[in-house]
Amino acid sequence: MKTMKKVFALLLCMVMVALVFAGCSKSETAEEITSETLLVAYKESNANNAPFIYTDENGELAGFDVELIETIFKDIKNDFKNYQFIEVPDSYRVGEDAAYIDEDGNQYIAYIEVGGIAMDEGTVNEDYSMTESIIDNRVIAVTADSTIANYTDLAGKKAAIVSDTAANALEKFSALRDGFASADVYDDAASAIADLTAGKVDVIIIDEFNYCVAEGTDNLNVLESELDTVHYVYGFKKYDWYKDSVNTAIMELHDPEYNGSDDLTPLVEKYFGYDATNFTYDMK
Repeated sequence: MKTMKKVFALLLCMVMVALVFAGCSKSETAEEITSETLLVAYKESNANNAPFIYTDENGELAGFDVELIETIFKDIKNDFKNYQFIEVPDSYRVGEDAAYIDEDGNQYIAYIEVGGIAMDEGTVNEDYSMTESIIDNRVIAVTADSTIANYTDLAGKKAAIVSDTAANALEKFSALRDGFASADVYDDAASAIADLTAGKVDVIIIDEFNYCVAEGTDNLNVLESELDTVHYVYGFKKYDWYKDSVNTAIMELHDPEYNGSDDLTPLVEKYFGYDATNFTYDMK
């Protein structure tokens, strides 16, 4: 009898463990879109905007935004049972236009837009209510010459410009741009760094997204203060309260006071190669 009890207890324990792991592995991504599905939109032009959102080698949607939404969904779900990412046209208006129409003609609206939305770009500020800045991308100046201590020392120097983000930042500082002896555009950070270390150029103007994942930067100097900072956010319909729910969920993920650890920073470092977040939010 004791043997039977032990066997029964062991089987019961195995069943309980299996149920626990089954519950943990269950995805909250919707297999079918219904009125209980939270739609998360990303624009057609941002469909492969890595590392924010992209399609991986297995044909699956991946990226920082995909993993962050998965992580905080339990805190932002409200009455929704599951969620689904959905690609929409660039003309789509979040929280207003239909993002999906089923075979019965029922229309469903997306309430969040992700995919690398840059604050202050174009009409973004007028079109959306937004979270606080989740990811920051600074535009910096990098040199190999220790005698170059600040931006005024760059007058008459040869510059390498890497990325559209860096080029756009220089447009705001025409005096700096016009003071260069030359300013050539480079397709990638590697070739610019090679020319910098070889003395062919004196400074690289580059954004941190590109710089922090580049090789050969150990002996280079980054000048104090940035030329510009691009702030990336999640977008919502104008004046939508839902942004506060998402802000709160991200804050609680970031602040050890709420869950005992900062789980946002490792996620950012996983996709961007460094701590690119400066997220702050006050619920008061």
